[in-house]
Amino acid sequence: MELSLQKKKLYETLSSDLYDTYMLGRYFKDIYNLDKVVKKRVSFKKKLLHDCKDLKFNFINYLLILRSKKKKFYEFGFTLYEKIFYFAFFNKFFSKKCNFKKIQFNGNEISDQFIFFCQNFYKELSLNVSKNIKKSLFLNSVFFSKGVTLLYEKKNIKYLRKFIKNCESGSFDISLYSQKKIVILETGYKLYFPSKIEFIDLIKNSKKKFYYRNKKKLGDKLYLEVLFGKKGLDKEINNQLLNFKKNKKNISFRNFLSLDSKFEELKISHFR
Repeated sequence: MELSLQKKKLYETLSSDLYDTYMLGRYFKDIYNLDKVVKKRVSFKKKLLHDCKDLKFNFINYLLILRSKKKKFYEFGFTLYEKIFYFAFFNKFFSKKCNFKKIQFNGNEISDQFIFFCQNFYKELSLNVSKNIKKSLFLNSVFFSKGVTLLYEKKNIKYLRKFIKNCESGSFDISLYSQKKIVILETGYKLYFPSKIEFIDLIKNSKKKFYYRNKKKLGDKLYLEVLFGKKGLDKEINNQLLNFKKNKKNISFRNFLSLDSKFEELKISHFR
């Protein structure tokens, strides 16, 4: 029978928070594929991941947690805490490896579904997650947040101040405009873009050192990948990026790590 002649029947109607449902599928697929690569069931290919930019962001997270004395990690908006599987993935290429049982994984997330799956998925690890932002969880930790997660939060600069002040080090990407800006997405969610002045004020009033790379400017919009921590942290991370670049192994994902993009000290003049 031709397809055009078949009768169509509604199979299922989905309701509730469809965004969470979509994101669960996306990140579970990434986790599953990363695990297959770690167990050498498949070789790495770009199509295995929803967004290959997650490789470069989690590589910086990996380098920061390796050098951290506290071995405490905090993510603002952790979804399924898939970076644990990224860390396992990067462990394949380092003689000094992340010992997951010695790391305290913390974070906050607004989704009850994400919290439920994390609490039941990582029972063998030290994991403390919450819908609330608790200082005890991010104090002296390595901090991370995706740029879009920060933009979903209306008080993003206020929370960034707290994280940067109390965390050992961290990284995030951020987009700024000359003036505050709100963008409504087709999903109905809003993005709250901070102003350049707000972010400059944050830097001026912080005791941490700030570094940046992969600066992009599109009209009035400025994009930065930011690293913060102690003086000289940029040199330490840049040296590790260079050493990994010199790795003679045939590493198929090398081009997704931004190994040629060095961190530089972030100055006020870079916001022009």
